[in-house]
Amino acid sequence: MAQIKAAFFDIDGTLLPFHAKALPESTVQALAALRENGVKTFIATGRPPVHLPYLHALDGIPFDGYVTMNGQYCYLADGTPLYSRYIDRAALRTLLPYIEKERISVGFVGKDFCLFNHINDLSRQFALDLQQGEGDVAACIESDAIYQLSAFLPEENEPEFLRSCPGCIAVRWSPDFCDILPVGGGKPNGLAHTLAHLGLTREQSIAFGDGGNDVTMLEYAGIGVAMGNACDAAKAAADYVTDDITADGLAKALAHFGLI
Repeated sequence: MAQIKAAFFDIDGTLLPFHAKALPESTVQALAALRENGVKTFIATGRPPVHLPYLHALDGIPFDGYVTMNGQYCYLADGTPLYSRYIDRAALRTLLPYIEKERISVGFVGKDFCLFNHINDLSRQFALDLQQGEGDVAACIESDAIYQLSAFLPEENEPEFLRSCPGCIAVRWSPDFCDILPVGGGKPNGLAHTLAHLGLTREQSIAFGDGGNDVTMLEYAGIGVAMGNACDAAKAAADYVTDDITADGLAKALAHFGLI
């Protein structure tokens, strides 16, 4: 097995239990030990950069870089950009009449903002927690790069949504909404560009995840680890399934592979 030099961690359901205010202490200690052992650590999340300051559970925990928006925007801890890919504006123009007709709440996500066409019962708490609001999304897509969409709709409605947003795919880590990305997008792209910057191969990486948007990342990394609380698809994609996030699963997996 290649020596692991870089570790990538999803946030929600992997580092941070859903609705929790703090990381498990075993996770905090494991991350510190991993770095002390010379392994670089990275966030790999569906969230955009604008969300991260609101996750105070991560305050004071150093990372070497961030794979955000499901790999669509990646940067180092000092802000140096590594990779970006946004949704084609023509697809977004095609989508607008459909979401207005169906009254679907959609967050249009840029590097520094998330703007909703409208906020409803499904999206209200999400928007409130992150202090995001409604706005003129038609003007926004003409002036700003939109890296992903957060579409608040049930999973069975995803195919119809995608027919109105050509050239895009849906990935999901929440029952309330899915993230919409360009075809070919996803966390593996972010890992690949980050590893290339470091001069590392995919075999020298380990990735941890729990959601549907982590499946391709777990398949791509040299070692893919699914949390015990992960969805079935993530577990099937992983090389190893550890215990739940609340049962020291992350620390146990790192110890299992001799990384701490």
